[in-house]
Amino acid sequence: MTAQASALSTEPIVVRVAYERALWRRAMTGWWQSVVPPAPFARRAIFWAVVWFVIGVFAVAVTVVGLPPTVVLWGLCGAGLMIGVFGYLQRTRMEQFWDEIGRHWDRAGDTEMTFGPDGIELVDTVSRRAHGWQAVDAIKAVQGGTVIRSGISMIVVADAALPMPPEVFRKTIAAWRQS
Repeated sequence: MTAQASALSTEPIVVRVAYERALWRRAMTGWWQSVVPPAPFARRAIFWAVVWFVIGVFAVAVTVVGLPPTVVLWGLCGAGLMIGVFGYLQRTRMEQFWDEIGRHWDRAGDTEMTFGPDGIELVDTVSRRAHGWQAVDAIKAVQGGTVIRSGISMIVVADAALPMPPEVFRKTIAAWRQS
């Protein structure tokens, strides 16, 4: 056991949480970012500068061939329409996804989560799961909660359900994970 972990309590932390759609959506972003962190601003800016440069070169090349520049304009409008339709369809599909997850948690009811030096135990009316700390890949703060990633699954803990400040909770479970 590390010195940091031994300085922390070994008493389990018991939390009872209910499904909160908005928190789970933020947790999904936190889960994703724990796998693939956001690219730095400069990298994104350079990427989009290159994209627009290529579009400009294409526009010039089209006019050299003898086609009017409106061809490029209509092409960009068509691409924008396709992106808009894709975005709309993706949003409606994600709404269906969150509805399905919500139906599962409606059946499961509240989840009792027990965090201790040996790992995490989750119990609800339809399942019982346990994770040793070696199965936890990341612990990430999100607005209003903590997301714990284990492979492709995630555990979401609302800050409001914690018996302690969220920072203390995250520090404690991170120390247990490291021990």
